[in-house]
Amino acid sequence: MVRIKQYIEADVLTEAKARMHHIFDVFDTVAIMFSGGKDSLVVLHLAHEVMQERGITKPLNVVFRDEELIPDEVINFVDKYRKEPWINMLWFTVPLKSTKYVLGVCHSYVQWDNSRKWVRQKPDWSISLEEGDDRIFDQYSMDAFTAKFFKGKMAFLTGIRSSESLMRFRACVNKLNENYINAVSDPSAKNVNLCKPIFDWSEDDVFKYFYDNDIQYCKLYDWQMWSGNGLRVSTPLHAESAKRFDLIKTATPEFYNRVIEIFPEMLAHERYFKDLDRNAIKEKYGQSYGGVRAWIEDNIEDEAQHKMAVKRFDSVMGRALKDPDLYPPQYLLTTFMAGSFKREIMPKARSK
Repeated sequence: MVRIKQYIEADVLTEAKARMHHIFDVFDTVAIMFSGGKDSLVVLHLAHEVMQERGITKPLNVVFRDEELIPDEVINFVDKYRKEPWINMLWFTVPLKSTKYVLGVCHSYVQWDNSRKWVRQKPDWSISLEEGDDRIFDQYSMDAFTAKFFKGKMAFLTGIRSSESLMRFRACVNKLNENYINAVSDPSAKNVNLCKPIFDWSEDDVFKYFYDNDIQYCKLYDWQMWSGNGLRVSTPLHAESAKRFDLIKTATPEFYNRVIEIFPEMLAHERYFKDLDRNAIKEKYGQSYGGVRAWIEDNIEDEAQHKMAVKRFDSVMGRALKDPDLYPPQYLLTTFMAGSFKREIMPKARSK
């Protein structure tokens, strides 16, 4: 059935609070997945509003997954909320798989890796693995690990908004009913759902909510704006942030120096990324699907990342061979070069 985007006679704030009330109705435990960023900050305050409306006096459960490579400004901002009496925050500092984007290629690294020096020290109040526990989590297994600290049927609320990317839009409309409530990917966490109560908000809606309610957002956003960087609080090594790595030293120079000390390869990336001949790479590898497959073999060395890339490549080949316009070789190559193969690869929009 074809679904058509339509407007309704309601504002996004009213709808978001209605979703929040429904979530509190049907779940035993509600927890906010807080990053310190603007979107999860909205969800945090909306949940607090709804709890007050419902007469719930116990503290709001909040989860912060500390990704190590986070500026001090964000850490201090999150810590301010940790100290609020209406918040019960679980602050995790555990080994987590991640990727760094260096000169067009994604490499794996582990946050809070015990085999190297850290960008900063773990806070005394954080939850870490016990000595001898050598587990390394990914974004999906972390949901199951986090769930062990709560009880019953759980709702993990995120600040994901569909306007941020086509992939997020598709994820938010793949269900006809309760499209903002989705199961997690880890089968061991069947009692956990990811909820996206502000999926239909725009960035303007977010900042209007802050203005109307006199809520102070993290000052890093203002610094990013003046330096010409995107409004993000994510780690600086993933593909989108790394493409503008040079702007980090303008916004947060001390943090930039600490990242360079631990990951000196980012200096070469910063110096030569603008000169990277991406057109030559596309000319070499982007002429056929075999070329795209060859790029994966030549550039993705990490075993887990390679396996994931091959899996994504194979998953689209059936559709691509039937209708090449959906996944042209150069489009597919660009997707892999950007490291955007962790989730399903969306087809290219057809030209009118």
